[in-house]
Amino acid sequence: MKLTRNLYVPCLDTSEGSGTSKWVPIDLSTVFELSWNPNEETYSYICYQNDTTEVTGYAPQLPQEIVLDNTNAMYKYLYKKFMAMPTGSDLVVPFLLVSPDIDTGKDTDGYLWSQAQLSPQSLNTVDGKLSFNINLNGSVEHGTVAISTDGTITYTAPSASTGA
Repeated sequence: MKLTRNLYVPCLDTSEGSGTSKWVPIDLSTVFELSWNPNEETYSYICYQNDTTEVTGYAPQLPQEIVLDNTNAMYKYLYKKFMAMPTGSDLVVPFLLVSPDIDTGKDTDGYLWSQAQLSPQSLNTVDGKLSFNINLNGSVEHGTVAISTDGTITYTAPSASTGA
């Protein structure tokens, strides 16, 4: 099976902490570029004449532009959220990236960041786009995803016994 761009599906949990995750795809997006931004620290080791910079981790970020469409559930969710002018923890939401299994090509892999932070950028009514960043904070959990025929997305965390 040939991997295509639509097999990578970014999703936000729109349940607002109600207890059961409701994964909604960020559809009508015109941008999908996951970048792994390195976190770096500089150290002064006595065995080196010059300071040394080392990568201590990564802070992935996913810039997004979503086309204005008041019939789209994700657009409605983001518009209401951003127009409330939230800050800090009010912009933290779980983020799920559904991606193809590298062996089968089927969209069954799920990467979950439980502490992703939304960062609104702009609302361009001329171009018809709402722009924002998703900062993928904290650790990532790799589980499995099932997508039902009605489009419901279910994420299953790795089992503690198998680690898969």
